[in-house]
Formats: sequence, structure tokens, C-alpha cells
Amino acid sequence: MKDKIKLNPGETLKLESQRSKGTMAETDISKYAILDSSGEKVGSILYKDHTSIKGFNRTQSIEQRDSHGNIVVEVTW
Repeated sequence: MKDKIKLNPGETLKLESQRSKGTMAETDISKYAILDSSGEKVGSILYKDHTSIKGFNRTQSIEQRDSHGNIVVEVTW
């Protein structure tokens, strides 16, 4: 996941929440805060990891936003 996002020097990730979604919990959703070197929140990341029930195909996606809510990175693989 870290190779898909854009962090400035000194920025770190902090896990804020994790949950599963779907009838068989086939989607894991994690929300991260992006913290600058002084610990202030400067953005967020929403990471989704979905495994389909039929075929067991896996899809992952990331949505990175800045502190104003603007999308910085949006990628699915």
C-alpha cells in the first residue's frame, strides 16, 4: 500500500479505524490519518481490500485526501 500513496518527508501514517463490510465480511476497510512531523493531521487515507465470494478475486483501492478534502491519490489494483 505504501508504494501507492504520496507522503512528504517526515509524514507518517496512524491507523484510526478498521472494519469489515459485507454479508461474509468480504471487504476490509481501514482509515488512516496522515500526520506531519509535529503530529498534526494533514490528510487521510481510506484503504479497501475486497475478496469476491465467487472466484476469490482480490481488489484493493486507496483514496488519499489532503486536509481540505481534495483527492490526492485514487487508485485501484
